[in-house]
Amino acid sequence: MGGNFGGHDPRFTDLAAIVALLIVVVGGYCYCSIRPVNPTTTAFIVPGQTTRW
Repeated sequence: MGGNFGGHDPRFTDLAAIVALLIVVVGGYCYCSIRPVNPTTTAFIVPGQTTRW
């Protein structure tokens, strides 16, 4: 019933912005809190006998 015909309700825009911001914050926290998986074994590369430095 307002004079805002054809436009969006400002409360809906604010709510959508808050939800989007929460999604970004939660996604960033989940991305940063996951620790990288370390390999179980490491490889040591031995240069060949013909390698000259």
